[in-house]
Amino acid sequence: MAATSHSYNTGHYFSASARAFGWITTALAITMIINGSVAAYAFLPTAIVTQLTHYRTEFDLANRTYREGVRFAGITFGKMLPLAGIDFLYLKKKNYKQVSESRASMSVFQFVKYDGYIKLSDNVKLHLLQRKTKELAMQEMQQIAQDLQAELRDLTEMELRG
Repeated sequence: MAATSHSYNTGHYFSASARAFGWITTALAITMIINGSVAAYAFLPTAIVTQLTHYRTEFDLANRTYREGVRFAGITFGKMLPLAGIDFLYLKKKNYKQVSESRASMSVFQFVKYDGYIKLSDNVKLHLLQRKTKELAMQEMQQIAQDLQAELRDLTEMELRG
């Protein structure tokens, strides 16, 4: 019997710098506890909270519902919505620019990322993943398409026309 409930982490809730700050705060709290500070116990869970909180999308095919929410400590917070149906999944290539400025110069970094989406029958589009390589993104999207028994379209080679 095939599974009817599928869940996917779609991204970190906290930024990379916030997660690094969580680890630094936890390390400092441990150091303070070793030195006898009782108040430092309040800062201990910072790394756990920042590392274990994710955006999550869940599909319940048996009850025909889905949810986009935030998952923490094994619980997903978000409202269950009716699932009209799944049209298809697709992968798109996106070019991103990052500008770094200083007093003397400005640098522009360009990079490509691959975003995976699902289009529902009621014209709702949900973001599922973002990866640095097409191969990794396609592999994960193929697994999701298999789980949800939906068509996967590769739109990475389409040119945008103005």
